Amino acid sequence: MKISAQGRYSVRILIDLATHQNDYVSISELSKRQGVSIKYLEKIMRTLVKGKIVESLMGPNGGYKLSKPANKCTIAEILTLTGDTPNLAPCQNSDKTCPNAKKCSTIGYWDTLQKLIFENLNKITLQDLIDKTY
Repeated sequence: MKISAQGRYSVRILIDLATHQNDYVSISELSKRQGVSIKYLEKIMRTLVKGKIVESLMGPNGGYKLSKPANKCTIAEILTLTGDTPNLAPCQNSDKTCPNAKKCSTIGYWDTLQKLIFENLNKITLQDLIDKTY
């Protein structure tokens, strides 16, 4: 399982927003603090707003902020939005059908391992990452 740059940046950006929970943070502030281009941030923020993890406000005092408390936002939720759910083996990708699926003796193991990873990601919140209690 490899987490994409968008998935990693999304988690970092959301931690940044969580540390400024009561304030809207401008895209230029996020860009400067995170070292990510404004253009790429805009793409990420569209995904996070669409997924209702972030809310936006237009105007001179506008920007972005979390739409819910950091302790209610799981890493699984974020990675699902960015398409970074665990697929440990090609046969687990819903787009592809493995010709060996019916006779494969390992598919159950990959499914179990994938489930364990997702359950763990679902237990860890942004607040856990901020507090380093993971």
